[in-house]
Amino acid sequence: MANVTLILVGLLQPSRGGDGRVDEFLSSFSRAFQAERSSPRAALLALAVIVAAAAAAALAWRLFDRWQSARADAAALAHLAQERGLTEDDVALLQEIAARGETTALAVATHIDVFERAVAAELAGRADATESREGDLVDAARHLRQQLGFATLGPQDIIITTRELEPGMPVDMAGTRTTVHEVTEGSFTVRVAHAPEVTPGAKLALSIVHLDEAKYFVMCDLLSAEPDGDGWRVAFGHDEHPARTQRRRYARVHPGGAATAEYGGDQGALGRPRTVIEGTLLDVGIGGAALQTLSRVEARTRARATFSIGAVVFRDVEAVVLGCEGPPEGPYRVRLEFVRLSAEKLRRFGEAITRSSRHHPHVAPTPPGDG
Repeated sequence: MANVTLILVGLLQPSRGGDGRVDEFLSSFSRAFQAERSSPRAALLALAVIVAAAAAAALAWRLFDRWQSARADAAALAHLAQERGLTEDDVALLQEIAARGETTALAVATHIDVFERAVAAELAGRADATESREGDLVDAARHLRQQLGFATLGPQDIIITTRELEPGMPVDMAGTRTTVHEVTEGSFTVRVAHAPEVTPGAKLALSIVHLDEAKYFVMCDLLSAEPDGDGWRVAFGHDEHPARTQRRRYARVHPGGAATAEYGGDQGALGRPRTVIEGTLLDVGIGGAALQTLSRVEARTRARATFSIGAVVFRDVEAVVLGCEGPPEGPYRVRLEFVRLSAEKLRRFGEAITRSSRHHPHVAPTPPGDG
């Protein structure tokens, strides 16, 4: 029992560089223990009190930290609502779909990847709702998308889900060329000259081109096909994971070797903790890279990649995930597009890729075009 008391006295010694008030508190306990070393019962009682106090303090600090974070989020959300002209119903819907997506309303309102996952979860959660109620949700979510500025894609934006399609985008359906006619949160439609050869409920493969920058391959449920003037109006359910094929502009090499990608953790903005995935570098060029990994990553996730091209190591290269393909159990092919490369990093990339191409003459640069 004497050993317990000695250990406790040691633990209660002031720490170097610690808070003065905390050190004084610990010192008072330490002096009390030294005075009562002959009383094991007092030592055990004090230990129980300290453990309980420490647990209560940790819980109180956690609650205070959450309260501070929630207060800051609420203020930021109120400012955003005023700036974007969100109504009380809009904010209520944000909070509702955030709860379904297990994130915060502020994260949903400020990050399109979080918004897409949360909306998809909310729509899936209401699959058994009545038609009128589901229609209300679809309309409200579309209005919210427009108010948040998520309804229009920029030239370099990546399509996370077919809910982000825009009227006029070129579509190829079984060799038939057409365009996107209408898009809602629940479906999108195209117009074709002839009725599909399959009945509603079947899955159809389509390819969609976004501003000649990339082609997307999607698998969508055929919802309906109805006569429309001289042709047919065909409606499809959404694909939450379109496969993107970038029209490459840069040569690529296949150096192999280990690679890592880190994402999340930026003050919880993406609704995810900091995560590091490990894998193998499949190919790399000035524009981006492909990794093979056992971890799935959502499209449009911001990441930092670390890898080597020959003897040259590139650390924390800023990138965005273009896509993640593979069977459910993995492995997955994660495709990255580099962003904000400095002139120095571009120069180092060019030199390393040139050297790697010379050492591996069988690896030809990828020509422009679909790839």
